[in-house]
Amino acid sequence: MGTPSIPRRHFIATTLAGTAALASTSAQTSQPGKPLTVLHLTDAHIRPEHDAPKRCAAILQGILKRHPEIGLVINTGDSIYAADYNHITRERVLEQWKIWDDVVMAALKRLPVIHAIGNHDPWWAGPKDDEMHGIPYVCKRLGIETSHTTHRHGGWEMIAIDNHNGALGETQQNWLFDHLDSLPSTAPVLLASHLPIFSLAGDYDGGNMRNAKAVVDKLAARKAPVICLSGHIHIQSSESLWNINFHCNGALSGSWWEPGDAGDGSYKRTPAGYALLRLWPDGKSQSVYLPLPG
Repeated sequence: MGTPSIPRRHFIATTLAGTAALASTSAQTSQPGKPLTVLHLTDAHIRPEHDAPKRCAAILQGILKRHPEIGLVINTGDSIYAADYNHITRERVLEQWKIWDDVVMAALKRLPVIHAIGNHDPWWAGPKDDEMHGIPYVCKRLGIETSHTTHRHGGWEMIAIDNHNGALGETQQNWLFDHLDSLPSTAPVLLASHLPIFSLAGDYDGGNMRNAKAVVDKLAARKAPVICLSGHIHIQSSESLWNINFHCNGALSGSWWEPGDAGDGSYKRTPAGYALLRLWPDGKSQSVYLPLPG
């Protein structure tokens, strides 16, 4: 099966609109400082079927060629197709992670990558004493020490949290709140997670993080802008509430690399794609979701 695509005219129009939006924001921003361009990838669901490895390699090559200004990649999980079901074997998990390494991480090897863990990434079917069981093995494959991490890029504090099981536990929420308290109130924050903290997409199709109000209130108490970046739903929606911009972006795999109901690889009217963000050191930001090229 060939690469799922949308009509070329639609892609060109969308791409030009996204490029114009980026240029417009840049022109209107008079504050000093060069923006950081961030590539947001989510729900790659890499798998051997449907010619996904070859298609994904070509897609990533095209994205990086089209946007040479990209300086950081944020991956918000479901990196592999699925390891979490009871019937998944050890061999199947290894097969998927090998494709992830050989295709995705090989394409992104020259860029820093921030990872969040998706609900389909951990393997639970194996024995609990198996080194591949659960979250620690996912961290190992993604090259991160823990499932929640902090980073600083372009004047922004970037925090990846682990809500793959639908919510933050008390320990992780306390860690997040303590870390936010340790930051200057004027520091802009980007919070990356697999499940949306809040999104209309999640309201529509199910899948926003449970018990998120405390996190939203904590972020809203900050003086500086906040971005919440997520995936999981495979549907794109962006909302603003107080100082927070929520961006739940569509899946790189669309309908899991399959044609989907519309036959074009989209999922519920959201085409397979990726997002580009521009982040200015003063907290200004711009985000645009772009469908994959036809």
